[in-house]
Amino acid sequence: MTKDEKMALATFRFGIIAEFVTGVRLGYGEKKKLLDEKAARTYQIPMSKRTTISRSSLTEWINDYKKAGYQIEGLCPKSRSDKGAYKKIDSNVRNAIKEIKTLHPDYTLRTVIELLKQKKMIEFNEELNNSSLYRFLRQERLSELNTVAEDRRRFETEFPNEMWQCDVLHGPNVKFDGATKKTYLCAIIDDHSRLMVHAQFYLSENLGALKDCLKQAVQKRGLPQKFYTDNGACYRAINLEQITACLGIALHHSRPYTPQGRGKIERWFKNIRDSFLPLVTDVTRIQDLNERLDDWVSTYNNRVHGTTKESPFDRYRKNMSCVRPAPLKLIEYFRRVEFRKVKKDRTFSLKGDVFEAPVVLIDKRVELKFHDENTEEIEIFFDNRSFGSAVKLDARANAKVGRDWSKGHEKPVDLVTDLEPKKSGQLFHGGEI
Repeated sequence: MTKDEKMALATFRFGIIAEFVTGVRLGYGEKKKLLDEKAARTYQIPMSKRTTISRSSLTEWINDYKKAGYQIEGLCPKSRSDKGAYKKIDSNVRNAIKEIKTLHPDYTLRTVIELLKQKKMIEFNEELNNSSLYRFLRQERLSELNTVAEDRRRFETEFPNEMWQCDVLHGPNVKFDGATKKTYLCAIIDDHSRLMVHAQFYLSENLGALKDCLKQAVQKRGLPQKFYTDNGACYRAINLEQITACLGIALHHSRPYTPQGRGKIERWFKNIRDSFLPLVTDVTRIQDLNERLDDWVSTYNNRVHGTTKESPFDRYRKNMSCVRPAPLKLIEYFRRVEFRKVKKDRTFSLKGDVFEAPVVLIDKRVELKFHDENTEEIEIFFDNRSFGSAVKLDARANAKVGRDWSKGHEKPVDLVTDLEPKKSGQLFHGGEI
């Protein structure tokens, strides 16, 4: 298993045990009940055909995570290979079938299979075992489900920063670089207090905008325990999962096409459409649009909320004992992580450019951490140790460097004395409160 596969599995495991290690206060009975509930669920486990997780495995992951000093590396799999039982119908496909039949119980099996192909859940030339499908439908009693009424219940978290809800709203057009551009409002709201943690208009609805919004939110209000988003592509990006896992934030996604679970942020967006957007029809620059938004958000946060009968700011600061502060060097947590093998000429390629690594890392698979907007500043890691910044290849300069050690043009690097790796900063900010 490669390092990036191990990290993907560790990130998945963190998402499962997050409630037990991110500061959520659970009594013994609550902890036992939550463990039993998680053991009863089905999952799509990376690099595995298994769909369930035993209670003992959950407990083992929690203990491993704590023993590792609340670092995600403690959840990486050991040097072993687990073989799961083969399932004729993949768990992802089963969940999709349940969703389709719940919404449309009158759909035939052939129609369901065609929808699965359109959603690219299965290949167009893939054949499913009809007997297994019918057996699955009978066991789940899908034909008898009542889809008229759903069990939707209003909820509210108990403490500030226990959960943040995030979503994006299409905004007005602005002028940018001589062209008309569409804007997108990315907003993060605290579930308990309804405090608008951070909101900003961007020129694109992508991972970069989401990361910037989350970074500014954490700088302002510390770390949330849970980050609740929809199922958009940027919310499902592996880089976002790595960032939240390293920060000790549990990342949760709502079910597809069900915005009701994010009702508070949706209600806030309705307020934006009704009370803010009609007032900014004269704004033509995104900078001016965000300045107007900042003033509007400040007024909202200090105005009495109709549901809580308190201002979001007053309600937020009432009980802040569980709020975790932002870590030092927060910007480093938002770097992208990729892996490359260093070639014989001590180079590696990234984003169309070629860089040089220290000679001692030749033939090693190294970890690269960098910001998308600045790929020229790349920090190299090997075995969780920093080897400094990569240097962009200058082939002409290398042609002038001698290789005859006896003439003293260039000396070989000594691993111990010349390239003592720098100690990496701790890239996890978690722990119990």
